[in-house]
Amino acid sequence: MNRKRLIAGLASLAVLALLVIAGLGFLLSRLKTEPRAQQRALVSELVYCSSNNFKPCIVSFSVDADGGMLVNMLIPAASYPYFYLTISNASTTNHYDCQQVEDFPTNIYCTGAVMYPGEALQFNLVALKDDAVLAEGKFAIIGLLLPNPPEEATEAPAPTEPPAATEPPTASPTPFLIEIFTPLPNDVTATPSYPNPTSYPNPTSYP
Repeated sequence: MNRKRLIAGLASLAVLALLVIAGLGFLLSRLKTEPRAQQRALVSELVYCSSNNFKPCIVSFSVDADGGMLVNMLIPAASYPYFYLTISNASTTNHYDCQQVEDFPTNIYCTGAVMYPGEALQFNLVALKDDAVLAEGKFAIIGLLLPNPPEEATEAPAPTEPPAATEPPTASPTPFLIEIFTPLPNDVTATPSYPNPTSYPNPTSYP
């Protein structure tokens, strides 16, 4: 009889130990997932800059002189965490290194591969420290500024040789034309003729 009670007691202790272990495992899993949920809640929405002063935001896209894409951005403050930018479509994810403008620390520019307008793209700002996503958004590039083409140098025309000196033409005798004028009667007064008045364009009208 005592042996049966001992076995039953040991079985009860084993079940209790299993319950305790399962409870501890559940608590630990909750503790691990809660910080991730809090971290996810801190992710900002990445959009184009507008009058609502929402930051971080994207100002513009352009192509630099080397043929890469330049992404101009604004961040809330100079103390914003250092980050890099990723832009993804259905098949490719491109990495963009980002730097602060020295005289304007809230202005950021990121450089990388060209992504063309028209397609919805996924944008992520990723912290350099721990690869945590700081901001994200999905939208299309609505404009891509191209660099000004270099001016083509115009070649100066080749100097031409001066024409060979030619002998002056031999002067030929010029014929004289003699006109005979008939005097007018004394009672007729000649009216002098004046040239037509010069015609000027209409004055310019201003708005």
